[in-house]
Amino acid sequence: MRGVRVLDLSDGRAGAYCARLLAMAGADVVVGETPEGSHLRRSRVIDTAAGPISAAWEYLRANTASVVIDPGASLAELAGDTDVVVLDVDGDLTATQAEIAAAREAHSRLVAAAITPYGFTGPKSAWRAGPLEHWALGGHMSLNGEPDRHPLPGGGPWLTHLVGATAAIGIQAALVNAATTGRGDLVEVSALEALANAHQWSFSLYTHNGVTKRRWGNRFGEQHHPLALYECIDGWICIASVSIHQWEGFCIAMDQVELLARDDFYVPAVRFDHADELDEIISAWAAKKTVAEAVAVLQDNQVPSGPVASLDDMLASPQLASRDYWLNAGAVDVTDEKFGLRLPGPPAQVEGATPPFRRAPALGADPAGTAFGERSWPSGAEPLAGVRVVEFTIAWAGPLVCRMLGDLGADVIKIEHPTARGLAMPPADMILAERGGWEWGQLPGPLSRNGIFLNNDPGDDWFNRLGHWNKMNRSKRGLCLDLKAPGGQQVLRRLVETADIVVNNYSPRGVRSAGITPAELREMNPAIVTLDMSGFGATGPDAERISWGPVLDAASGLASTTGYPDSGPYKQGIAFPDVVGGLHGTVIALAALWQHWHTGEPVAVDLSQLETAINVAGDQFAEASMRPPGAPHPPRRGARTSDAAPAGVYRCRGDDAWLTLTVDDDATWRSLTALLGDAECEPRWTTAAARHADHDAIDAVIERWTATRDKHEAAAELQAVGISASAVMTIADIVNDDHSASRGLMVDHARPGEQPQLFPGLPFRLDATPAALSPPPRLGQHNEDILTELGYNPAEITDLYSRNTIANTPPD
Repeated sequence: MRGVRVLDLSDGRAGAYCARLLAMAGADVVVGETPEGSHLRRSRVIDTAAGPISAAWEYLRANTASVVIDPGASLAELAGDTDVVVLDVDGDLTATQAEIAAAREAHSRLVAAAITPYGFTGPKSAWRAGPLEHWALGGHMSLNGEPDRHPLPGGGPWLTHLVGATAAIGIQAALVNAATTGRGDLVEVSALEALANAHQWSFSLYTHNGVTKRRWGNRFGEQHHPLALYECIDGWICIASVSIHQWEGFCIAMDQVELLARDDFYVPAVRFDHADELDEIISAWAAKKTVAEAVAVLQDNQVPSGPVASLDDMLASPQLASRDYWLNAGAVDVTDEKFGLRLPGPPAQVEGATPPFRRAPALGADPAGTAFGERSWPSGAEPLAGVRVVEFTIAWAGPLVCRMLGDLGADVIKIEHPTARGLAMPPADMILAERGGWEWGQLPGPLSRNGIFLNNDPGDDWFNRLGHWNKMNRSKRGLCLDLKAPGGQQVLRRLVETADIVVNNYSPRGVRSAGITPAELREMNPAIVTLDMSGFGATGPDAERISWGPVLDAASGLASTTGYPDSGPYKQGIAFPDVVGGLHGTVIALAALWQHWHTGEPVAVDLSQLETAINVAGDQFAEASMRPPGAPHPPRRGARTSDAAPAGVYRCRGDDAWLTLTVDDDATWRSLTALLGDAECEPRWTTAAARHADHDAIDAVIERWTATRDKHEAAAELQAVGISASAVMTIADIVNDDHSASRGLMVDHARPGEQPQLFPGLPFRLDATPAALSPPPRLGQHNEDILTELGYNPAEITDLYSRNTIANTPPD
């Protein structure tokens, strides 16, 4: 984002992560701090010989400058020399809204981004929320952990960082519009809407079948098995056996060929329904092998798998070393030993636009010698309505990138093979036969479960009714094309000649097979932007490994930090690295287009989804890099944090009903004490150190109070006295919540003539920048339109149909 001037006035993680992504993409970012310095300077602090070092500050504020601002200055005064102002607001938003309005009035080109927990409007607009509450309010915590224990957050403030990544996308879209129109924008980002969008099929399962997705421990709920973590002699592994070939290879690897005789086990959801039976076999097999032995035999049989890596494992990873991923921030003297402070690198390298690394600044320090560099807007920027995206993607991460670009007005052309939507789906007559006796709210049978059909009805064209596919592919046009059939390569060439960017999330082997390597695409269009977003990146010893989201969850170190204090590691209830890769991929796609508009040159991006997953836990890796070799890993903390006490998950009245709350300062503790009853709370708990030391006793006091209350009512009581709290929201809670309804969270993506089909809408609000949500395409719906645009006449199009080069139904 060369030439963009960003003033970051946020004091929390979401705003800081947003600004970090913009800085890593080339923007000039200045952090405005009060004279006492940012709150982040006091987070995740390590004592060193040179004084305390904040891992959070070092990571989140790399490549920025710092200025001390006058606390009494208005936003209009502070924003005079900037293109973007980033704010995060928690609590009463009235004054902030007025400040933003005045600043935009004074500076017509200003893009103001406001990050809030629940948005500027609605019954919960004044509610507070921190990183723990983000796990609760967005429906993610309800899916994590054991069904008979309290739900778990992830092992770090990762969702808060995803809210920041969502804000960065909104800012980039507004900047592109401003470059063309000269008019700025308000980017309103609510954590609720951003995190509701960070689900794969959780919402579709509820809105289409009436089923509330639940937590399943280390299993991948409802759809697939084995896609889980297992304990070996010396650690844990993740196994992902999804396709037919992977299941066959898995049975051979375990020397359980008799399982291949079970025809029903070829259906992934049937295997999930028999997970207890299968896990008895798998766990016994894994328990007799080392991690290395188990992974080797699984990989030899083409089964996606890998170790559950620790943070230290990733710091020593040969794959990451081969890609020069880690940034060395210098030697740090800790307990008389020197260690190298290392930080994750950018989420991807944008050709010609990734700036050199600079350490986070001291208070008021501007390493460049001036608050901002020279402004340089791209002369060729145009609204996304003028951008053509050619998409070769599957699953979730890649489709999410292209859906976001389509939502913002780009012409996204999704290329699908005629068989693409039929993978792992049995014949429609079998699905219909199974449907008998099904009722709304009942989990569909295993044959139809992966389809998530509205009302569990596949209809005559089941391939157009796949709920999970439709959620990921709105705002696109569909071209059903077999690249290897006669004339397929010619269609590809003509299409790429008209494109601005080509996106894929295939493995490097798949990219080569499809003939869409960056070199091949540049032969077709010398100015093309390419985004390759494979699991492990295009280079390195692990480049060819097949990845699924849970495998990357394990491989990245994230799973190793998640769990109960007395448990092993836990993966997330969703394929978490997919949404991380998708959001970061969108930021990088827009940054690459900005770079192209600056130079007119092609831009190639090699994005590793493993590296994006590491990015969301960046300060945890920075902290780990400063630990002495051989030092024990920090224990898993459940829902607790080193930054606040008490902070946790508490049982409420009712079945599986829970609430989170966070006390982050002494004043908030006094408010909680008054609410609970002063007599319940010990006088010694008035300091943060005492509360950390006696957390168990405090939790018991809090849970005596929460256990008598409805989770929603308890959250409201806590919020009324200024305490950050949230009910642990299920998907049903979110869909039916009055605040969600007031904000229009759910939107109808039904095609003409179909019943309403509700999905979460755009994850941010824009005042001026146009958005263009539209229903997902039917298979091959736009074949004729697209080919006509490319110069094909009706006879040539008919010939392509006759050769099965294009299609609008799967093959029989």
